[in-house]
Amino acid sequence: MQRVALKNLQLDPREGALAKTVGLPDIVARVLLARGHDDPERIRRFLRPDLRSLHDPFAFSQMQRAVDRIRDAIKRGESILIHGDYDVDGVTGTVVLHKFFSLLHTTSKPYIPARADGYSISDASVEAVLKGGHQLVISVDNGTNAVSAIERLQAAGVDVIVTDHHGTNENVAGAYAILNPRLPDSGYPDRDLAGCGVAFRLAAAIAHSFSGSMLQSPEFAEFLADAVACIALGTVADVAPLVGENRTLVFHGLRALTQSKSPGIRALLDAAGVSHRGIDVGDIAFRIAPLINAAGRMGHAIEAVQLLLAPGYSEAQAAAKVLENHNENRRRVERLMQDEVMREAATIEAPAIALGSDKWHPGVLGIVAARAAETFKKPVVLVAFEDGVGRGSGRCNTGLHLRDALTGCTDLLESHGGHAAAVGLEVKRENFDAFCVQFAKVCGELPRRESVFFDGPARFEELDPHTVRRLDTLGPFGTGHPRPRFITQNVKTVGYPTTDARGLDLRIRVVAEGQVLPARLVRGANRFEELRTCRGPWTLLHSPRLSTRGEEGPVLLEVFEMTPAPEAGPNPPASHS
Repeated sequence: MQRVALKNLQLDPREGALAKTVGLPDIVARVLLARGHDDPERIRRFLRPDLRSLHDPFAFSQMQRAVDRIRDAIKRGESILIHGDYDVDGVTGTVVLHKFFSLLHTTSKPYIPARADGYSISDASVEAVLKGGHQLVISVDNGTNAVSAIERLQAAGVDVIVTDHHGTNENVAGAYAILNPRLPDSGYPDRDLAGCGVAFRLAAAIAHSFSGSMLQSPEFAEFLADAVACIALGTVADVAPLVGENRTLVFHGLRALTQSKSPGIRALLDAAGVSHRGIDVGDIAFRIAPLINAAGRMGHAIEAVQLLLAPGYSEAQAAAKVLENHNENRRRVERLMQDEVMREAATIEAPAIALGSDKWHPGVLGIVAARAAETFKKPVVLVAFEDGVGRGSGRCNTGLHLRDALTGCTDLLESHGGHAAAVGLEVKRENFDAFCVQFAKVCGELPRRESVFFDGPARFEELDPHTVRRLDTLGPFGTGHPRPRFITQNVKTVGYPTTDARGLDLRIRVVAEGQVLPARLVRGANRFEELRTCRGPWTLLHSPRLSTRGEEGPVLLEVFEMTPAPEAGPNPPASHS
């Protein structure tokens, strides 16, 4: 059991003054200071981010070249193919660009490769472009390292503009223009944009290149609302950091989703069961995104594009039903595969887990890998084989950089890419056993950035419903900007624990300095006997939330760590003011 680190529990002496200046409770100012926000004016902008504060899209070093080429295509009436990826990020970015070109009365065709064709611009993609007679290709969420495919297209007289946020500065394709904020020479100040965000910046640059009257038109305002709604979906689903421009786009996108007039978005929210209330990040991650992803996993991602482009609600409703059916099928396949993976993974004692099978469905590899990684606290790669070639997905939540781990296995892989916590790869069957050994060896040697994150101390008396509601104004929360977490020491339990309906979490009641609060110990069901017999004192690492169950009380603590309390004095005073 990990002991919570108890460093930096002293309150910042600036807290009280900052709280008074910005009109927020002390504990909210505590979080802002812990996250580097100490300027009152910047805090006000942080709390109410403005779309007008986005960077100039022409900060991309190759943006002007991309815009000029697209303007030429529009003038000549050339056919533009938008080449998206089959995940939510690629789907939503593709929809944004297609809707924008429709606003300009320009012909564009959305194209998403089948998952079986592999990630990015494949041979199948090249054939589709050439067969369709397209003179310009704009990629969304892919293409940076598609060296050979783009070389073939450019040689055939087809220009390719890449919008992406993947890849490295090695083996960059020779595209007509590349817009990728992660490349060192991109010129763009915010490198964390998701793929759909980069596509949106391209649309913004094209719009700015036309007359100012276009930006003031009702049609552009309607496009902008639909665009930020789509970008919220893609950014959250791709687990992009909710800081900087991503935060601004998601902040406005969440509001745009609830107000959207788009038949596709309305039908999607209805199918997800979230149409009659405010949308939050959790709704996207666990209800909406799985529906969109189900198309690419179990059918074809173009079905999700067709839903979001549906001209009327009846068409959108029918398209949403297709996605619902795919999602039900995905759940069934996933359950069967998960049982098998968990049994096999439990027998592996290596620092990492790599498994493969001819029977597995490639569309659910990432989901099951994520569950296994969470269960076994190890990096996990799962591979589905077909005709001697395996395509796989990997997940990791231990602080190890998973893409770096695959880089250490490059000689055994056909291709690979991704992020620190999620990767994709292709491997030949004859190299798979050697890859399993090498992957485990590399993971055992790579450093892990393990740390316990929290924003400071908190006393239970500070956590009244009004204050917790004010903490929520720091959202949207997600990767890079998590929900506030606090340490509370010298806590005891009262009564007896109970397990939740899923048998995963423990529901308990905790008391500190005479104040009792309900709590949920995340993934704590295996500690039932321990907490039934031991009352504490404990040190809690927790996030306070407004309870959705009235019988629990208005505030509920979501507890992530519950460790025996060290010899320590009382909690620091609640306020400086």
